Amino acid sequence: MQTRYDVIVVGAGHAGCEAAHAAARLGCRTLLLTIDLDKLAHMSCNPSIGGPAKGHLVREIDAMGGLMGRITDRSAIQIRLLNESKGPAVQSLRAQCDKRLYARLMKETLERVPNLDLRQAMVERIAPPSADTQCFTVTTHTGWRYLAPAVILTTGTFLRGRAITGEAMWGAGRAGEAPAMALSEDLAALGFPLVRLKTGTPPRLAAATIDFSLTELQPGSDKPLTFGHYYAELGETIPPPDYHGPPAPVYPHPQLDGWRPQLPCYQVHTTPEFHALIRDNLHRAPLFSGIIEGVGPRYCPSIEDKIVRFADKERHSLFLEPEGWTTSEVYVQGCNTSLPEDVQWAMLRSIPALRNVELMRIGYAIEYDAVATGEITADMQTRRLRGLFFAGQINGTTGYEEAAAQGLMAGINAARYVQGKPPVILGRAEAYIGVLIDDLTTKEIREPYRMFTSRAEYRLILRGDNADLRLTPLAYELGLVDGERAAVVEARRAQTEQAVQQARERRIYPAAAINAALEEQGIKPLSQPATVAEVLARPDVRYDQLRAAIPDLPELAPAVAEQLEIACKYSGYIARQEREVARMQKMEHRRIPPDFDYTALPGLRNEARQVLMRFRPATLGQAGRLAGINPADVAIVLFALERRAEANATPPQSPPLPVPDQPVR
Repeated sequence: MQTRYDVIVVGAGHAGCEAAHAAARLGCRTLLLTIDLDKLAHMSCNPSIGGPAKGHLVREIDAMGGLMGRITDRSAIQIRLLNESKGPAVQSLRAQCDKRLYARLMKETLERVPNLDLRQAMVERIAPPSADTQCFTVTTHTGWRYLAPAVILTTGTFLRGRAITGEAMWGAGRAGEAPAMALSEDLAALGFPLVRLKTGTPPRLAAATIDFSLTELQPGSDKPLTFGHYYAELGETIPPPDYHGPPAPVYPHPQLDGWRPQLPCYQVHTTPEFHALIRDNLHRAPLFSGIIEGVGPRYCPSIEDKIVRFADKERHSLFLEPEGWTTSEVYVQGCNTSLPEDVQWAMLRSIPALRNVELMRIGYAIEYDAVATGEITADMQTRRLRGLFFAGQINGTTGYEEAAAQGLMAGINAARYVQGKPPVILGRAEAYIGVLIDDLTTKEIREPYRMFTSRAEYRLILRGDNADLRLTPLAYELGLVDGERAAVVEARRAQTEQAVQQARERRIYPAAAINAALEEQGIKPLSQPATVAEVLARPDVRYDQLRAAIPDLPELAPAVAEQLEIACKYSGYIARQEREVARMQKMEHRRIPPDFDYTALPGLRNEARQVLMRFRPATLGQAGRLAGINPADVAIVLFALERRAEANATPPQSPPLPVPDQPVR
């Protein structure tokens, strides 16, 4: 009645799928357990991937050999580049997916991964390693036991999950699925402090009952965009064809003849009647009546919370987003709610385009348990139990992308833990993934955490367009991507460096013919000689324009031309950030031993001592980012580290081999 694996992943949401895939790719015999295999990677909320900062995470996941970006490209019904008029640091892809197709493609992909087994089962108990087996014991609802030295929990919203609409409440991890009650009790019994969080979802509408003539069209991109890297270079279709059209005929203006088939989304706005209905029923709103105990995400509030918090705002935008090619269900983006069902019907029908709308599913809130801040280290491993890893909403985050990024790193580090190898830790200057995990291990999470570009202090060098250049070499070193893909990345790096060098050396002289050609391309003529790099530094000049005016400039691949333009336009800012990174690296490389005795530091404030003992920062840089720690506290710790190093100094020897507690990066 028991089977042994190297790594067991509990939960097959976006975190679990990435974790299982990564661990299996690294050679570990891996088991993925989920309540329902047909809902693997299910998009229980909006079937969209990406957006500000979230799109950066997806590009990084793909650069590291993960699945989310490529599955999105194959299942997208629309893709757009957000913030296109702004700088490259904040530009981000967002795709609307066919939710059923996404889940099916993910399942089919994982079924073909060597070393990975999928099982449908409800996990009832997790017992810590015994002296006999040195393995965790995972027991399912049927009594079957699985053993493994490493376990990754990706429980989503299922830990003591409770769904709420109006005064109606029922146990659920999400609509129609039972919560995990015993598992939550196990975690509490093991000493993990639990907090109560809340998320929500909006009603789904029947497309045939929407008057789309009263909406504003939101079309997809008319030029190719993908989360995945190097389709063409690897001989793959861009994107691989998984179009299951034609679309449901109720959606007007489908884009079927462009670079890929797409469906538009549609914008509407709330009305004064809509706002009045909510205000008149706040006493029935679980969010305000005290029924909901959990804390919801501040930056993705329910519609009733918006009406209260922004009382002076006359209207709010809502987006009607199709959920797939062949379904008529429409997601109402921006209308998360747990108001009673009758109020949901009335408020939506107050919008002109929705006067006769029919609700196919009502909105509801979900309350669930998460583990309190300070329980995981930077490798996603728990402090209390070696070999136990957490990823996703159990760590207090919200969003598919944040979950997938954590799952990827948990899968990598669980595999390396089993193999006796050092963990992989990405820094804040290396990836948005590094920013995310550093925030989870150094900041007090009081509400569901959501990634934003503003959270990354080095966002100009952590762009979505250079995720491959930053992370694919590491992925190749780890064994997550093959040599062919790594070679393509290095070829692009070399081409970009050559293009930048040539642009800095090539001079353009203000001859009459040259200036006339520049003006014809919309480029201001030159008054004095300038290099190609200096001309490209102008905000409104693109390389294709310049080459049209000066045909003997080398032809560049679009991605290389993009990197060239960014290097020329932002060279000063990028250089400044790189200098800042170099300064910070001195702090990041100064490691603090896990057993460091903060109680023995004279002069350290009690508040600082308590914070440092709770979070146990791995580096001096992490210590400085903890809430409640000031520069004077960091100086005291640094002095103590130097005293300790002097006391432990030994004659020079050959450098030791790395041990599992030393991170790769």
